[in-house]
Amino acid sequence: MRAAGARSCHAEMSRMLGMEDVDAVVMAVGPTIYPKLAVEALSSGVSVFVEKPPAVTVADALSMKKAAISANRQLAVGFMKRFATGYRMAKEISSSDEFGPVKMINARITSGVWTPAWSKTLTPFSFVMDHSVHFLDLMRFFGGPVEWVCATRTEAGPDRFGFAVMLGYESGATGLLEISNFESRGVPNERIQITGADGTSVTVENVSRVTYTRDAEPMVPGRAFSTERERLVWEPNMTNISAENSSLVHMGYVGEMRNLSRALLGNQPISPSIDDGIAAIALAYGVVESDGKRINVSNGNEKSYVPSH
Repeated sequence: MRAAGARSCHAEMSRMLGMEDVDAVVMAVGPTIYPKLAVEALSSGVSVFVEKPPAVTVADALSMKKAAISANRQLAVGFMKRFATGYRMAKEISSSDEFGPVKMINARITSGVWTPAWSKTLTPFSFVMDHSVHFLDLMRFFGGPVEWVCATRTEAGPDRFGFAVMLGYESGATGLLEISNFESRGVPNERIQITGADGTSVTVENVSRVTYTRDAEPMVPGRAFSTERERLVWEPNMTNISAENSSLVHMGYVGEMRNLSRALLGNQPISPSIDDGIAAIALAYGVVESDGKRINVSNGNEKSYVPSH
């Protein structure tokens, strides 16, 4: 704490809030604890940032949202992958007029076997709710509000799970998501492709490689290279030693803190917010409980699906 520049250290948040002039509280202690601490901090008049997921149930997340509204304070959720360099670039590309409307999203993430600190054992639910929830948020980030979800599960042991997930968006787009812990975390484990309506797509591989495919001309005799229609590829130059080329930037951690600071200093609404957290929690329950059935998570606000536990 001292090495990071902290002037003082407190064993309890309530003591800190009573003794210090605090603008916001950043929490990274787990979704079973966030609802209580966030409500306490918000009631003290400070804005709050919680790591993902913000809670274990939609009901608890809704109570956090209610507290933020009552206190007139911001409640941000740490979906840092939105700020990862590759995903940020892909969002800019897929939101452009040239790209056109998003029609399909195809993604996969593997995490290896590990038990979240907030769960006594690794279960299909804790697996989806913890690390995989990042990609549930990314599917919404790129595709917009989700109307329904359908998923099937496969297992290879008591702590090995995989889900094949289909999403239907309010826009009419569709999404396919593969999440599992079958593969090692020691290999590249993320990929997402966003496809437009007319020959465009953008693919991000393991955060660090972005490929923008445009409506390139098929092969014909004498085909020339078109600077306006050929595929573009971006990768960071990791031999360039600079703060902006660090893994903390490329992974999105720096970006999410900058985003939080800008919103608070400018008195602007924060995104991703508790609403995004609520939607991700509902999607996580939908994935785990679907068992091949379509579950509605829409109705204009993505909160009509209330989990059964």
